[in-house]
Amino acid sequence: MPATAQDVIDVLRSIDVTLKQLLAAQPKPPPAVADAADLDGTYGDPVIKAKDPKDWTGGSMSGRRFSECPPAYLDLVASRLEYFADIADREGKVTSSGKPVGPFNRRDAARARGWAMRLRSGWTAPILAGFEAAPADAASFASDAAPALSDDEIPF
Repeated sequence: MPATAQDVIDVLRSIDVTLKQLLAAQPKPPPAVADAADLDGTYGDPVIKAKDPKDWTGGSMSGRRFSECPPAYLDLVASRLEYFADIADREGKVTSSGKPVGPFNRRDAARARGWAMRLRSGWTAPILAGFEAAPADAASFASDAAPALSDDEIPF
């Protein structure tokens, strides 16, 4: 007995349902977390430009760098960025230069997770290059170590 067109469609629908169930049952890979090299790189500490996540109950973090935000806030930012990355991928959104938007959102989500992890482990901002910690006492300044000049030795 030959199969009818409806039989073929029913089998294809059954296969489609089974595949969707199999894909849904697979565990998702853990979300990416940026490493120290990325966080310390040129783009590793972005500024918050978007509105605060809707679930955030603290003060506004708009305008702050990731490194200046609480870890709980960064967790929400990472989740939101992943959500927007999924939407961008589904809709095929691209930047003005034609690159897909999703990977950029995922990279920033990984950076938000990296900063959250770094801050939870007790990280503090390093002293800026060229600026040393305050000396223990005034005698440690180089100008204080120079020999005293008499009035006749001062050139002006």
